[in-house]
Amino acid sequence: MTQEWKKAFTIEKERAQEYIELYESMGYDVRVVDAAECDLKDECRVCYLHGDYVEIFIKERSDESEGEQEK
Repeated sequence: MTQEWKKAFTIEKERAQEYIELYESMGYDVRVVDAAECDLKDECRVCYLHGDYVEIFIKERSDESEGEQEK
């Protein structure tokens, strides 16, 4: 992930879609990463151990990325 992406929060997988739609409607590109792939999973382990969580990352949409959001 590039430096432009900022972690918004971690949430249960089944609730992620509503936040994806919200952030996209506010003009952000959205990337969703399984919490098991988190860089900090060895330090905190909370989301990794409980499973079924994703991390939502956002960045301001650029003209180039409009229409090709990453998920």
